[in-house]
Amino acid sequence: MDHKWVHLAAYSPVPPFAVVGGHDCDGTPIYVGRAYHEGDNLPAKVVPSKHTAYVPWGGLEITKSHYEILTGNNYRWIPCAAGSVPPNAVLAGNTVTGEPLYIGRGHWQGSLTVGKIHPSHHCLYIPFGGAEHRLDCYEVLTYDMPHHPPHHSHHPIAVCPPAPIGFQGHHAWEPASFTSMPPGAVVAGHDTDGSTIYVGRAHHDGEHLPCKVVPGKQSAYISWGGKDIFKHNFEVLCGQGYQWVPGTHTGEVPMSAVSTGRTRNGMPVYVGRGHHHNSLTPGKVHPYEYCVYIPYGGKEIKLRTYEILIRNF
Repeated sequence: MDHKWVHLAAYSPVPPFAVVGGHDCDGTPIYVGRAYHEGDNLPAKVVPSKHTAYVPWGGLEITKSHYEILTGNNYRWIPCAAGSVPPNAVLAGNTVTGEPLYIGRGHWQGSLTVGKIHPSHHCLYIPFGGAEHRLDCYEVLTYDMPHHPPHHSHHPIAVCPPAPIGFQGHHAWEPASFTSMPPGAVVAGHDTDGSTIYVGRAHHDGEHLPCKVVPGKQSAYISWGGKDIFKHNFEVLCGQGYQWVPGTHTGEVPMSAVSTGRTRNGMPVYVGRGHHHNSLTPGKVHPYEYCVYIPYGGKEIKLRTYEILIRNF
């Protein structure tokens, strides 16, 4: 599988569909990247708010002003340990001696940081605070090859029926506040200024709706009735196994799509996201409307190109 790596330099804008790897200790998003150093092609943490990328090497955190960033869909993180990786792990590069290096991430001092899995060293190395840190337990970035039905098939593609009552209960929605985010909160994207946005939901007019939660800006918004509406009370989605897949222009919703609840007329509402004004913003997807509605700049914005959040159980 050839992955799409986009070459960037310091102060370059984040490309569309850049793969989010985690977040720094100050809450700013980290993207999956790679860069060359001393003959090694190394996984890198790309931090747009700091206008640089970092690689772990020789016990140090090395800054890079030129690097590549991974873009695309169908990526997800799988728990692993001791240098092991699954067959569909994403290969970032190799050492100067030819040993493959894979992309991993791990928690360190309030961050969720991208680094290199070095199989022969039986660990993940992450760059943080000027040093290279070793983690024996970590997550591996994997790629799921999208399934395409045969062109000769005469059977229609199945459309997801309305989610059964209680379907959303399979997901961990945790009460949160701007000063107290629960562990394992699912990152949705980033605001125009680079602030991390988390997947949330909030109650409004009898409905539970997807909510963009931005702790760094003390804000949480839903889209409803053509407006974005501020919410003081909200929940945040937590856990592992979530990934974003492209939405379709024919209204199909995957069976594993994450629902926040139902509308008052009984239709399920799903979590989506889309690019708008250099942001990657979550919002609501209604089946058969072929779009996502996101809250942005005081308005409810309709986007025809979008992604849907799913969970691989």
